[in-house]
Amino acid sequence: MRDIISIGRANQLHPAVRDEVIKLIDEIENAWPQNRKIRIVQGLRTIDEQNALYAQGRSKGGAVVTNARGGSSFHNYGLAFDFAIMYDKDNNGTYEELSWDIKYDSDHDGVSDWRDVVNKFKAAGWEWGGDWKSIQDDPHFQKTFGYSWRELYDKYALKNFIEGIEYVNL
Repeated sequence: MRDIISIGRANQLHPAVRDEVIKLIDEIENAWPQNRKIRIVQGLRTIDEQNALYAQGRSKGGAVVTNARGGSSFHNYGLAFDFAIMYDKDNNGTYEELSWDIKYDSDHDGVSDWRDVVNKFKAAGWEWGGDWKSIQDDPHFQKTFGYSWRELYDKYALKNFIEGIEYVNL
């Protein structure tokens, strides 16, 4: 993983997924040229942070950005992340563009850069928000381990955590 911000965010994910996320991103980036890398734009989000996002466009100003209340997002358990792709357009080592373009194919190999990421994570058993029927969320991946968010919330409410840290036991 070549992005220091993404490394920090990946390290905050649930221990059950953290190493896998880093490994998969490493594999993708190692197959890409140096002028392209993945940014984890959102990983672990507390329930309070989720409620604040949910209030946006409702009881607070701004546009609606989520339909998930606190506790009802896999982000709240460190089992989800959102990503974008960073491009160093002039190859000078600084990344001028953060992109959510799902069609851009910078290496002209017939597979969009976005799809490179999607294909890798889906092959590893991750659920992609772009496959959802009700609301598509193209930057989103989650690994549920067979749990619903309600079951995870119950574990959270009961403080059924991994010993010594506040991540729910899976």
